[in-house]
Amino acid sequence: MTRHLFLLLPVLVGLPGLARAQPMTPYHPRIAGVPMSCTSPQGAPVAFVPNTSLADVGLWFPAWPEVPAHVEYNPALLARLPSPVQLFWFGHACAHAVLAAPFNEESADCWSLQLLKRRGLVSRTQVGELQSYLLGAPVVPWGHQPGPERARLLLGCYDRASGARK
Repeated sequence: MTRHLFLLLPVLVGLPGLARAQPMTPYHPRIAGVPMSCTSPQGAPVAFVPNTSLADVGLWFPAWPEVPAHVEYNPALLARLPSPVQLFWFGHACAHAVLAAPFNEESADCWSLQLLKRRGLVSRTQVGELQSYLLGAPVVPWGHQPGPERARLLLGCYDRASGARK
């Protein structure tokens, strides 16, 4: 019996994902099934904290005394979005922390697409799908352009980014 266990152990440890599985934490959330992370310019990880009472998909909160900068998101609302939109949202929220620009929505959109392209997580075709989604999305009152204006800028951001192309 012991001999069989020793023969089986290398097989189990070698299974894809088993040895490399990363636990989901606020610093390593799974967005659209993809393990993600976000790091501030100072090298500090940015927390993505689930908050089921949030009425929005997510919000970035700058640091204040005793509370580090972080993102709060509603996992149920996020899960309703198509996968490319979920990943775009993650990149957009991360951009606010990285760029330290809470009200520069166009820069956050562009930075998000460039991040996703560098990581090989979005294709040019998916940018078109994202544009279609944004055309019908409600406009939120805190700085986002109306859908057509916001969608128009995305493809240019993607094309200017270096990195992997799917």
